[in-house]
Amino acid sequence: MSGSTKVSGSTKVSGSAVVEFVVLTVPLFIPFAMYLAMVNAQSQISFDAHNLARQIARAYVTSPSEEFTAPRVQTVLDLFVQKILRPHGVTSTPTVQISCSATPCLTPMSEVNVKVTLEDNSLKLGGYLRSLSTTPKQIVAHDVQIVDAWRSSP
Repeated sequence: MSGSTKVSGSTKVSGSAVVEFVVLTVPLFIPFAMYLAMVNAQSQISFDAHNLARQIARAYVTSPSEEFTAPRVQTVLDLFVQKILRPHGVTSTPTVQISCSATPCLTPMSEVNVKVTLEDNSLKLGGYLRSLSTTPKQIVAHDVQIVDAWRSSP
């Protein structure tokens, strides 16, 4: 008898351990892989929000004058939403709050604080998995940049 061996009255087919391993691990691996994909997506969007806050703060403090700050911030925001957030599945538009430690904001050595608030609704599932969907998660990112000490006062 090739392919099977007789062991104390029972027939054991060789290779059944591999079949059992595949049958038991594949159904357990799929939810684990889905979980890792969700964690990766959430951390990527959080990283993007922090990067956006940093880029807006840099655009603000490097503006030649106060009148250019708003258009520069809006340009960075629009490009970031179009090139980074939309491809990652974020459909909401971030809100940006800018506060300064001095008046006017572009005073040398003053701090410019940027707060970006973003709603992550990329984890909406459909079909049979819609019961697993989560409510949109709010991501808040902060960045502080200091205006150059050698900048001429406005």
